[in-house]
Amino acid sequence: MSTDSPARKEEMVMEHLVSLTYRERLTPNLNRFVDRILEGELIGHRCPSCSRVYVPPKGYCPLCVVTTSAEDEVKVSDRGILTGFTIITPVAYYGQQATDPFVYASVLLDGASTPVGGQDITGVAHGRIHTGMRVRAVWRPPAERRVEGITNRGWGGLDAVIESFEVTGEPDASPEDYKEHLF
Repeated sequence: MSTDSPARKEEMVMEHLVSLTYRERLTPNLNRFVDRILEGELIGHRCPSCSRVYVPPKGYCPLCVVTTSAEDEVKVSDRGILTGFTIITPVAYYGQQATDPFVYASVLLDGASTPVGGQDITGVAHGRIHTGMRVRAVWRPPAERRVEGITNRGWGGLDAVIESFEVTGEPDASPEDYKEHLF
């Protein structure tokens, strides 16, 4: 029978839902990162060549193509500068949990060279949010911290350990401090 015949094509159709579950061990760098965020500390890796600090640690510097390891580990602050944000107004659809507008932002943590994205900003009216604001992490209680969404592929984030970021009340950062991180 020819593979181009209609009968053959019907045999190739599968009408069942299929799912795959991948399980993998975290890299040693991410394992240490996860252990530390569960303790309420943020770490990154400092590139030995250019001194940029990546949070979470990647295990390499993407600019210098230099490997980093536990020896390059540095603690970074849970405070930083809001470098960009989006105000999201939820659209009602089946299963939608959020009903009020909320903010997702990028925060350049003190001591880091790259911002962490997708952070919730709370405690300030949306009309008053602007880049350069100084913010700090609001950590979840230790018993509520989870990390099962963090993967080697960059999926998952800090939202399972940090509830949100709130304004510190400190003066805004100078645009020179974050100009390379605006989007």
